[in-house]
Amino acid sequence: MSHKPYSAYTVEELALDDLFVRWVQHPNDDEVEAYWQNWLSQNPDCSETVESARRLIQEASQPRLPALSTDEISSVWGRIRESLQTMEDLRPLQPDVRAVIGWWYFIRTVAALMGVMLLIGWALWMQYGPNQCVSTISTPANQTRLIRLPDNSTMTLQPNSSVRYARQWDDETPRAVWLTGEADFSVTHRNDTSSARLFRVHVDGFTIEAVGTIFRVRQRPKGTYVALTSGNVNLLLKQQQPIRLQPGDSIQIIAGLAKSLP
Repeated sequence: MSHKPYSAYTVEELALDDLFVRWVQHPNDDEVEAYWQNWLSQNPDCSETVESARRLIQEASQPRLPALSTDEISSVWGRIRESLQTMEDLRPLQPDVRAVIGWWYFIRTVAALMGVMLLIGWALWMQYGPNQCVSTISTPANQTRLIRLPDNSTMTLQPNSSVRYARQWDDETPRAVWLTGEADFSVTHRNDTSSARLFRVHVDGFTIEAVGTIFRVRQRPKGTYVALTSGNVNLLLKQQQPIRLQPGDSIQIIAGLAKSLP
């Protein structure tokens, strides 16, 4: 499947694009910043789409509140009704009218929340639905699997692990995989080593960027471990400067904090 140019992307498609998300979440990356600013200068008609996608990513990145229990929902709704009863513009109204207006506010809020949920669900379906060329591979407890990626890089997926990636990569599709568990990577070197063209491994909480590299990623309950055999990789942690690893380096990431290992 050939990928359409960014100029043809919808807001939702752009908000799910790896390179665009990188730009929004890592504004200090000069190379990615230059790439998108240059693209915007050539596609000024897309500025509104870009800003809408940026806001969508920023809103989705906000910390999520825990779900309310039934009792908590009842309590919140009780306080809302009490507040409505004391509002200056509602006090002169009859009780039945106040109740109707109160329900209208409540229904409008629920409808807005449902709209956001439907938008996110639709975007995920567009990205990962059955008609999209995305591979998802998992391994059982006693099995490893050698996977050749679209750019001829290879990865050995260890037991009890899974990986997801687009089946075809091109010049406008970042080389990216999403890993849960453990895997060994051997990344094919490319002459273009700009940040926009680097190989990326996304794990829970951070991203690994590699050029022509051999490295291991291991996720455990106590943290995630990255060990570099050859080449160079950058660790991209949220709201932090990239961490460059050299051959022989090992690092542990716990709760977003990196610690070098002997």
